[in-house]
Amino acid sequence: MIKMKQFAAIFAATAIAISPLSLCAVEWVVEEKTISVSSGLSKEVHAAMSAMGAPNLKERRSTQPKDKSEWRQFVTAMEGGMSISEKQLERTFGVQIEVGEISGVGVFTVTPPKIDPAFDNSVFVHLHGGGYLLGGGVNAAREAAGIASTGNIKVISIDYTLSLDGPFPAGMNDVIAVYNELLKSVPANNIAIGGTSAGGGLALAAVHRLKALKSPLPGALFAGTPWADLAATGDTIKTFEGIDNVLGTHDGFLDGAARLYAGRHDVTNPLISPLYGDFSHFPPTYLVSGTRDMLLSDTVRVHRRLREAGATADLNVFEGIPHGGYVMVPGSREFNGAYGGLGDFLKEHLLISQ
Repeated sequence: MIKMKQFAAIFAATAIAISPLSLCAVEWVVEEKTISVSSGLSKEVHAAMSAMGAPNLKERRSTQPKDKSEWRQFVTAMEGGMSISEKQLERTFGVQIEVGEISGVGVFTVTPPKIDPAFDNSVFVHLHGGGYLLGGGVNAAREAAGIASTGNIKVISIDYTLSLDGPFPAGMNDVIAVYNELLKSVPANNIAIGGTSAGGGLALAAVHRLKALKSPLPGALFAGTPWADLAATGDTIKTFEGIDNVLGTHDGFLDGAARLYAGRHDVTNPLISPLYGDFSHFPPTYLVSGTRDMLLSDTVRVHRRLREAGATADLNVFEGIPHGGYVMVPGSREFNGAYGGLGDFLKEHLLISQ
């Protein structure tokens, strides 16, 4: 048995060994493990994750289109498996969807059957995910429909310019244009903005941009597993490779999508990777991730930056969920937990500002 004095000596020696002066890069190999779908998931999401199975890392790493033409072929193939119509979304979520434009930018206005009286003068501006390459068109309204139906709030989903049609700052410019137009009829404090994955990252970056423009900031943010660091320096983007069966690996699609979106700009530009920006004076922010999400580190680092800056930040991490897994099955415990919590968060913070 180690006595207290011996323990103190060991601790002191360890502290010296890991002092800043002695820090250096250390790598080690972890033994191969067999991973099963988490037993902590709801039965609906467990079934969905089981059906997806393990990611084929070799195949995903080989997804490296050489030019825009090959990228378009890849996007077309991916989008083909996700086709849906406005009518299908309306039936699934019991909402009404109107296709239109605001300031020349395509939008989908999603209205629930009954708007909560708390949100009579509020609107949620939704930004879809998809690595800035996928998720355009009616697919942009998928998550928006879930947010509208669960929170009973009007949602405007922006069909912003994707990388193949215009890299940064094209999509950002679309978001700012729509937001500024909405300010003419809705007070900034009654506007929430956010989305999942790239949508969450874009929402955070948009606030950095609005701060630089000295524009009124939205009353609340939703950063669902935000792609906040396109430089891929987070811990879980490496350690969860092969465990997150949605993203699978950074190599291939994610790496290529980051370079396409950034274009000639440095990926650590805070308007591209918002993690590197100044989080002072940020609106109250609701964050969601999962214990198997490769972007868990992006999410928790943003949460920490917000807290350190004095902002209100509510971090919600779901057991066994890979990237964006809470979106997959409407009505599941994870879906209702994520978006029900978001509705409560918006009610608390948007109402305070009215």
